[in-house]
Amino acid sequence: MALSTKTSRVETRKQSGFGVAATAALGVVAAVWMAASLGLVMTSFNKSSEFRYWAVVRSSAEAGLDYVVSQLNQSYAQGTTSVYDDLVNDGSPKSTQLPSNIIGNGATVIVKVTNVGPSQTSSVYDPSLDPPAPTGTGPASSAVTANQWRIVESAANYAGISKKIRVVLRPMYESTGAVPLFPFGIFAKGILNGSGNMRTDSYDSTIGPYGGTNIDNYNGSIGSNTRVDLGGNSIIGGNVIVSSLPKGSTTAVVATRSGNARIMNQLQVNGIASGFTATEGPHPGSNDNVLATAPPYPSSPRSGDHFYPVDASQTQNQTSLVSAPTAPSDSYNVGAVNVSGNGRIIVRNGSVPPAGSINVSANSTVYIPPGNYKASSLNVSGNGQIIIESNVSLETKVFLEGNSPGSTVAQISGNGVANNTSIPAKFQILTNSSKNISISGNGNFFGTIYAPTANITVSGNGNVY
Repeated sequence: MALSTKTSRVETRKQSGFGVAATAALGVVAAVWMAASLGLVMTSFNKSSEFRYWAVVRSSAEAGLDYVVSQLNQSYAQGTTSVYDDLVNDGSPKSTQLPSNIIGNGATVIVKVTNVGPSQTSSVYDPSLDPPAPTGTGPASSAVTANQWRIVESAANYAGISKKIRVVLRPMYESTGAVPLFPFGIFAKGILNGSGNMRTDSYDSTIGPYGGTNIDNYNGSIGSNTRVDLGGNSIIGGNVIVSSLPKGSTTAVVATRSGNARIMNQLQVNGIASGFTATEGPHPGSNDNVLATAPPYPSSPRSGDHFYPVDASQTQNQTSLVSAPTAPSDSYNVGAVNVSGNGRIIVRNGSVPPAGSINVSANSTVYIPPGNYKASSLNVSGNGQIIIESNVSLETKVFLEGNSPGSTVAQISGNGVANNTSIPAKFQILTNSSKNISISGNGNFFGTIYAPTANITVSGNGNVY
């Protein structure tokens, strides 16, 4: 029994020792497995962060490049010298670190501009493509000299990641003869109806925002290929042109006026105009509502065509309406865009591109980079707003496909679109959809809309710039 007992104790200890060893071994395996799992998580996190950093640094380099190129073009057009330009053709670039407010995301961006010309040996320079522009064409003559080729390099650094973009700029002084999409402030394929307190005028966005001395009350033309009806207190700062068919109609009424509506420049029609009063000669009559005011405004005697406030020569050619451009293949596909509540979409240089639909509500703010966006619809309501920051250099184009439910492809109310660049072309809506577009409420719309087959309604107290 004693031997049996001792044996029993020894066996018990062995079993106990095995159990401890097994537990310890499992603990080691579990620890190794957990460490390996943690390594996978950290690797995935690092890759995700690295991808985001790459997106930021790439968009920052692009934003810096586009900003400096736009500044160079603007200075050439105005006959001035850009602070970013390299004026000495010695092969050494002019290097500038862009202020943080231009990029807006914490990235460091340095842009180098190099003057390329005959005195510098370069494989990219072609002297046959660098002549002075002929007198009266191209940029301001004071800025037109030889050696206008430039190499522009933008280098961005963010979170230890760097990227460079390099382009070659060469001068081009030519007229393509292309028909612009916007020859009028407002143009309609069908009937254009102006009522309430509708008013059109113009301003020069190259010298600053709308207001003060930067308002021209005698420009801002509207037109239609069918008919224009003006009523209420409408004031048209420019011409009203109705290029209806057939030309020379003696029965078709193609322009009407009621209320206190008036035209500051000329009325040009291919048919009958009803309700308008105009006096031919050097000065308008006291009761005229077609004033044909001649430059320099507003008190100069009329001359030339302005002697005849109503042009009834019946020779107005129809305005061609080409289809809206379609979204480029590299556009951000964002589905529906909805901004409601106090939500805001802010277009900012260097922002991370969206990964899908953009829905902003409550007090949320979403930052997106400038660029091309393909969307099914656009809706801004409540106190929602789209804001284009003042230093954005690229255009933001929204290509609406109109494939979402409902009869409206774009509804802009709330606080509208604030474009702090003062350049309407920085925010564009383009669509070939025949669904409705509505701009209403008290918010301003600061941009352009090209929708040749849609019905567009503008109402409320907001302004369209």
